[in-house]
Amino acid sequence: MEAARRCLRFSPQRLKGIQVAACLLFICLTLRLSQAEDLHSSTGFTGLTAENAARMLAGSPSESLSSATSSSFSPSHHQHHSEMSLVLPHDTYPGFSIKKFKTHPVKMNASSSAAYHMLDSDYSKYFTVLEDGVVMTTSDISPLVNRPVQLVVVEETPNATNTHNLQLFVMHRNDMLRFSGSLLDASGEVRENQPSGTRVRGVPLMQAFSGSVSEEESAKPKKIKYTIIDGNVNEAFALQERNSNQQDAKTLVIDGNSNGPDNEEESGVWLVTNRPLDREERSHYDLSVEASDLDGLDKTVSKIAITILDENDNRPIFKSLDYKFALAGQKATNIDSNTSNAVTYQRFAIMGRVEATDLDGDKIAYRLKTPNNVVIMVPQTGEIMLAGEPTSNEMLLEVLAHDLRYPSLLSAQPAKVLLEFLAPEPVSFIMQHLEHDEVNEHSHHREKRRVTRAVRPTKRIEFTEADGDTEGKSVFQLEKETDKETFKIRDDNPWVTVETNGAVRVKKKWDYEELGPEKTIDFWVIITNMGHNAGIKYTDNQRVIILVKDVNDEPPYFINRPLPMQAVVQLNAPPNTPVFTLQARDPDTDHNIHYFIVRDRTGGRFEVDERSGVVRTRGTDLFQLDMEYVLYVKAEDQNGKVDDRRFQSTPEERLSIVGGKRAPQFYMPSYEAEIPENQKKDSDIISVKAKSFADREIRYTLKAQGQGQGTFNIGPTSGIVKLAKELDFEDLRQPHVYSLIVTATEDSGGFSTSVELTIRVTDVNDNAPKFELPDYQAHNVDEDIPLGTSILRVKATDADSGANAEIEYLVSDDHFAVDSNGIIVNNKQLDADNNNAYYEFIVTAKDKGEPAKSGTATVRVYTKNKNDEEPKFSQQVYTPNVDENAGPNTLVTTVVASDKDGDNVRFGFVGGGTSSGQFVIEDITGVIRLHNKAISLDRDKYELNVTAMDDGSCCVNGDQTIHTSTAVVVVFITDVNDNKPVFKDCGTYYPKVEEGAPNGSPVIKVVATDDDKGVNGQVKYSIVQQPNQKGTKFTVDEETGEVSTNKVFDREGDDGKFVSVTVKATDQGDPSLEGVCSFTVEITDVNDNPPLFDRQKYVENVKQDASIGTNILRVSASDEDADNNGAIVYSLSAPFNPNDLEYFDIQAESGWIVLKKPLDRETYKLEAMAQDKGYPPLSRTVEVQIDVVDRANNPPVWDHTVYGPIYVKENMAVGGKVVSIKASSGIEGNPTVFYRLMPGSTAQTNKFHTFYLQQRPDNGDTWADIKVNHPLDYESIKEYNLTIRVENNGAQQLASEATVYIMLEDVNDEIPLFTEREQETVLEGEPIGTKVTQVNAIDKDGTFPNNQVYYYIVDSPRNEGKEFFEINLQSGEIFTKTVFDREKKGAYALEVEARDGAPSARPNSNGPNSGK
Repeated sequence: MEAARRCLRFSPQRLKGIQVAACLLFICLTLRLSQAEDLHSSTGFTGLTAENAARMLAGSPSESLSSATSSSFSPSHHQHHSEMSLVLPHDTYPGFSIKKFKTHPVKMNASSSAAYHMLDSDYSKYFTVLEDGVVMTTSDISPLVNRPVQLVVVEETPNATNTHNLQLFVMHRNDMLRFSGSLLDASGEVRENQPSGTRVRGVPLMQAFSGSVSEEESAKPKKIKYTIIDGNVNEAFALQERNSNQQDAKTLVIDGNSNGPDNEEESGVWLVTNRPLDREERSHYDLSVEASDLDGLDKTVSKIAITILDENDNRPIFKSLDYKFALAGQKATNIDSNTSNAVTYQRFAIMGRVEATDLDGDKIAYRLKTPNNVVIMVPQTGEIMLAGEPTSNEMLLEVLAHDLRYPSLLSAQPAKVLLEFLAPEPVSFIMQHLEHDEVNEHSHHREKRRVTRAVRPTKRIEFTEADGDTEGKSVFQLEKETDKETFKIRDDNPWVTVETNGAVRVKKKWDYEELGPEKTIDFWVIITNMGHNAGIKYTDNQRVIILVKDVNDEPPYFINRPLPMQAVVQLNAPPNTPVFTLQARDPDTDHNIHYFIVRDRTGGRFEVDERSGVVRTRGTDLFQLDMEYVLYVKAEDQNGKVDDRRFQSTPEERLSIVGGKRAPQFYMPSYEAEIPENQKKDSDIISVKAKSFADREIRYTLKAQGQGQGTFNIGPTSGIVKLAKELDFEDLRQPHVYSLIVTATEDSGGFSTSVELTIRVTDVNDNAPKFELPDYQAHNVDEDIPLGTSILRVKATDADSGANAEIEYLVSDDHFAVDSNGIIVNNKQLDADNNNAYYEFIVTAKDKGEPAKSGTATVRVYTKNKNDEEPKFSQQVYTPNVDENAGPNTLVTTVVASDKDGDNVRFGFVGGGTSSGQFVIEDITGVIRLHNKAISLDRDKYELNVTAMDDGSCCVNGDQTIHTSTAVVVVFITDVNDNKPVFKDCGTYYPKVEEGAPNGSPVIKVVATDDDKGVNGQVKYSIVQQPNQKGTKFTVDEETGEVSTNKVFDREGDDGKFVSVTVKATDQGDPSLEGVCSFTVEITDVNDNPPLFDRQKYVENVKQDASIGTNILRVSASDEDADNNGAIVYSLSAPFNPNDLEYFDIQAESGWIVLKKPLDRETYKLEAMAQDKGYPPLSRTVEVQIDVVDRANNPPVWDHTVYGPIYVKENMAVGGKVVSIKASSGIEGNPTVFYRLMPGSTAQTNKFHTFYLQQRPDNGDTWADIKVNHPLDYESIKEYNLTIRVENNGAQQLASEATVYIMLEDVNDEIPLFTEREQETVLEGEPIGTKVTQVNAIDKDGTFPNNQVYYYIVDSPRNEGKEFFEINLQSGEIFTKTVFDREKKGAYALEVEARDGAPSARPNSNGPNSGK
């Protein structure tokens, strides 16, 4: 540290860049080493726990130091720092690569490269860094357990220096976190739609432990962080603490001691749902759950596969909500000439098919929302079948779909189906389907069609009203898309018509002034192509808008009132005094009105303003009293020319001007009014007004001429005429027309004038028609009278007059009609069987007033019954279902018919009789059954024509007329799921898979067939889980049956040379049937295992005088591969001293090392290589050391150089003695020897310390006992080859070796396991001894009779099927012991047992092992 301080005393500006970099590097490394020393000294590595060390690693201040030092670098040099923290298990082997550092990208010359070195520390002997940046272990690191290790790696390049801090912590493997074995590869399931917090079934409480294996059950979980690190799509799952409802979709920290030291409840987390899940959205999740300490250093991961189970939460959805089907008719061939145009349609033709899907995968059934007798719906298929004659050209149906689950769900919306019944067409006609015209293949030819378009583009066109001045004139032509199109105006238009060829003609002369405010003629045309000669049939619409421009064709007119025009002039009026104003209007938009005096009878005393129309005085002469001055005036439109000389003008009008005074003038020359007879008293009738030229008030009086005095009055100042008393048109004393005189008189004795007023009273419909009788009756009317027969007459009168008194008659029952004279006739055939043999209805007399009034009467017509009704079936088409395996006398359906006449009805088949094929009908009840003979229903459906016949018992002589009606029974044969899938070629399956083949490699394609039809015959494949097998080693495509690998196989590992697989085929019936096929997959060998020597080093003593050709020692290697891949060839080399190879040779096949030259040194070091014959070959080497001893020295001598084979039962207890062996020292007076059990390189040579050696003295000799160290298993390893080395205690220790061969003997310790739980079916009525199925169990013991399996039916009171079935002892085939009747009992649970063939070797077991 002092050196670092001295370095910092220099100013950075005075140092060159490289000096600064070196200085800073020195400071950095000094500080790092100081920290390490401080850490070392402070901890002493004594009593430091893994948790505390991890926290120390996580809290290292390296980052702050890194940033502080790097800021002092010169611009041309850069220093980078990286840090990493890792946890290593204590048994990490030497040569393990911990980390590879990647060089930071820098610009270097071609010869430049990065160099790595590790700073020296106390850990240098345990770790090193290679030139390529790989940090690796160099020796056993177990001495570093529970000690933090800090390594500093320096990376140097020409332009930069980088330091890498590697922080390590070595832990004992048993102290590292791990999940229990059941959670390493777990699987679970949860039902969709479950609420948040639902536990995943099958996944146990998740607990991560540390501690030894033997302590796992009692070990308490420490404070652990659980995290879902992968596969949690959309956070579907969460973790929930066991002892609370706390849950989190990502991370949960559990304190194992949070419940107190006395609480023995387990702590851990449950895997739960985080929200309701949807199987149709995602059916499978693969989660990875990590458990780690709080610093994230010590970690373990559990893989969990979760399956989402289905619920019925999806309604059927139609693939289309609108369907359209068509059926072409046929001309009838058996009709008379008068009805030659009649059309018939093929009965039971399939018109089309609707289809719905269910996201749950459920089966779907269909039905009509409103049934009818024209078509029927086939529930299973969705087909629509024609059952009767259509009554119209089109029919609209609504179809519902529901799934076949409980409870069943109905489609949210019905599908609408439009059925078209087409006329017959020529044979040569071409049928073309629209995309949405799903015309069924059974339909006949139909014409080409195109979807009706909404509209064609609007046609806008402009004309003047002069273009429409002639009725019938063609104004313009509408455009055609094809020559076949025809046109028709959609709605009647007052101005135009449209011909079929598209010509638009004038219907009425166009008048601009009469058009609406938009001045347009607006109409729609319908354009049709009938599709003749194979053309496309369609109907289009188009809007046409004609914009009409005005033409100045209207003359002006005067609007002055009252008429004639009158005025007065003061006698002394000066010039330019206005006396009158002319006012004219012109409908034309561009009028230009001028006023003129045409004739002047005043001698020029007046003039008119041409533009304003004001008439003024001229001259200064006085006007004479009461003298009339007359002017004839007109108005001209000077924009409206009649010809070159004349303009449009008003007719001449007379203007009378009187000097002084003149009488008042009424605004009308006469007045008329019309009032109804129910006019309210005191209501206003008409206003009569007069003009006073003297501007005086006018008084009005009223006087009647003839009758009616006092009926009306007038307002003296308002001139309003009112009704003074009530009117009654029907009162003969009151006139219907009133003639009145109205007089207008100016106030203060002024002038007066009179005018005629005529008021007409109109009739009001205030009297209803009245019938002469309140009810009418007719008796004994035959029900079969001809149509139009007169039955009785009614009569009504009306007191009103005119149209109000004109009467028309109506009846309320359409069986009858009535004419204008009141004569009632039958309009339909009468039926005495309805309405208790009489008809009662209302006859109405209605006048033609507005509003109309009516009166009613009751009519009863009593009828006499006759046998005129035929029986009527309740349905025209019956569609029962019968199972294909139905037996004799099975009920099919019951047809029902009734006769309105009350006759009895008898049933039969068309053609007579009560039997038709395999069907019979009961003539009284209408019950249809299968006959009582053998039944063979080999068709999809059977059509039966049934009849119903009456007996005429209703009436006198009724039996003389017998009536018969028919109906159709379509019996649909329902497939029964009575055939299970069968793998016919199962016995020929012998597939092979190469070990090491990637996951998903093809194995074989299996095929199962099912003789059933429809879904009952549809097969899906699955893999059957093998007993005691974790996960499935194979997968199968459920549709194709293609089997693929689900893992990478290792022939020499746990998989072995042969792997059994069972494929199950399941049909889609309800309930479903299954078939299985078991076969063996051979795992072919790949040269993936090198030879392994049975020792890690060979050391042998050889006497100095050994002769040439002496076998010195034998090296031995084994290779787990097969054939040439496992065949070994030995060779010898001397890498330490090449001259050593001159003394020794090795036999290539046996491995014996042979002396080929006299020995002359003390030690020889050789290297033996074992190489297999695979391609490419694999090899391993081992060091061989040969020590030369004095010829006087003797090595130890074994009693036997080879012991065995020694037979040991596989259930020998741990610690049990296998054999005792002994060797003498070979040195007189010094009997001491030391034994050592040499570990080999394979499990058979004690690599895993299955056996151990215990040395013991006995009577001066030293023995070695070989004992069992770990449990043995015959099914895993059957034999062992142990090497025992013994050394004496001489001055020059010599050694000898012996071989112990141990052979395991199988004991009966495995339980037979069934390959699967099966569900089978058997047909009712099958004979005794019918085979039902065959069960199969496997016993993994290695020898007979331990692995021989025998089958039994469990003799237990709860085994309900034990009395009805028997099983073959050796084959497992199950047979019936009785004839079953499904109606008595439909299912049996049968419990079977598999036993092996020898007494059990399992603890506390009597008799053979068994499994159920």
